[in-house]
Amino acid sequence: MRPIPHGGNPASVRRQYGLGDLPLLDFSASLNPLGPPPSVLEAARSAFDRVTAYPEPGSPRLAERLAEYHGVSLDRVIVTAGATEALSLISQSLREVLALHAYQRGDPGMPIAHLVEPTYGEYRRASHLNELKLESWGEHVLAWQQEVFPDPAAGIFWAGHPNNPTGQLWERERLIAHVDGSLGMLTVVDEAFLPFFADDASRSLIGAVPERENLLVVRSLTKSFAIPGLRVGYAIASPDMIVRLSQYQDPWTITPQAEAAALAALDETDYLARTADLIATESARMLARLWEIPGLRPAWPDRREAGEHPQPLPNYLLVSLTETTWTSIQVHEALARRGFLVRECSDFRGLEVGALLTGHNQLVATQGHLRIAVRLPHENDALLQALVEVLGSEPPALGDEILRLA
Repeated sequence: MRPIPHGGNPASVRRQYGLGDLPLLDFSASLNPLGPPPSVLEAARSAFDRVTAYPEPGSPRLAERLAEYHGVSLDRVIVTAGATEALSLISQSLREVLALHAYQRGDPGMPIAHLVEPTYGEYRRASHLNELKLESWGEHVLAWQQEVFPDPAAGIFWAGHPNNPTGQLWERERLIAHVDGSLGMLTVVDEAFLPFFADDASRSLIGAVPERENLLVVRSLTKSFAIPGLRVGYAIASPDMIVRLSQYQDPWTITPQAEAAALAALDETDYLARTADLIATESARMLARLWEIPGLRPAWPDRREAGEHPQPLPNYLLVSLTETTWTSIQVHEALARRGFLVRECSDFRGLEVGALLTGHNQLVATQGHLRIAVRLPHENDALLQALVEVLGSEPPALGDEILRLA
């Protein structure tokens, strides 16, 4: 299982296309466009003199602050190096017990990991690396209403809330009903992008965790506070599950600088409110503008004005290339040569070049998909203009591409 490609790697794109030191405005990583709060950066800098000492195992100060922040008991919190470490720990810690369950059921090959695709590739990778046979559920997953649930069974159900890259939010009560109807399955709800929504608190499933042994919520401070280099995430689950995860966690995964920054970030409530207002306005405005560009189709069931969508939009938008000779791979390169980096999505299952966009009563042929982060208004306008220019021109000839790659 090879590493999953992710956004936020401008150096790799410069090497790939021979761009040298060309500045790239990064729309491939969906981070807070406001940048880190000054208090967060200052806290990280102030902790630099602690590099001569080992970090305190388990980051107890941060764990205690997170428990207070979310109103749960301390024994329900584990701090991790980003949300991705939590996903890895979940798979590692359940590998043997789920394999034993399948053996006792008389079906060692039964699926014991479930997900809805297209989705974040690390769910699949963590499952494969820990030999958890995986079943993918994917009917109409690009529609606004997500109605796919695995049958009640044992194992892990990976659920992005909102899902990456489609941006769909789960209906909270419906997802809780699924959890309650699948007591033998651990439902892992990844809320890494949920803080970008103004109604985060009412949509989050954290409040449902104390009453349920089979629910685990993963969160990240990386994206909402624009500190991806510091790697801070956490999981909230039953006390028994937290003990299990901690047994598999390597020591010292959280640096003192990351812990100090995270502690400062949790006090920045006004910053998150300003972020949610910005994202709500700009994501809707960008969606409306994207519909106006020939060759692009935001990947939702119907062509509606942004304000008519039944759900709010996240801090990224998924668009399909349709009715154009340009592929998503070609657009990715053309934008990079103009100084813009977007997330080309052909490595997501179901979003490859030539994939069909499906939804309720629709079937649309595509030339691939792009995920575009929402940034500041003037930056978004610059990207939109670049998309107009690229899609209004002719794509490079196949022979030109072959020569460039040779």
